[in-house]
Amino acid sequence: MGLSIQLVNTTLTAEMERQAKGKGKGKKGQSAVSDIVSYLLEDGEFEAVLTTVGRDALPTLARIDPYDDTEFDHYFCELALAELDRVAGRPLSVAENSFLSELRLMFQQALSEPAYIVRFIGD
Repeated sequence: MGLSIQLVNTTLTAEMERQAKGKGKGKKGQSAVSDIVSYLLEDGEFEAVLTTVGRDALPTLARIDPYDDTEFDHYFCELALAELDRVAGRPLSVAENSFLSELRLMFQQALSEPAYIVRFIGD
């Protein structure tokens, strides 16, 4: 149980575009065409951080549904980074700090490329 967090390049390459056009003929249940640049698996650290610092301190991150999928474009990545800056220095476990560091890096990478988004995949 936990979230899978992906840094996704939404630019379609020629091969990806060909696959997207052929989706109607593919197997049922295939996932959307995208290019996953990196990913982060969390196993409870996200909820622990929200509990420790409070959902009000991280309203953008608190809107993520752990049982559904949520995508952050550049606007939401910027909001989330500002929230992480505000809670920096709060007492958190090593695992929680490590998770936040990796998440921060993912948001920064998303903001460095126009076609990147961060996708949270719930279970």
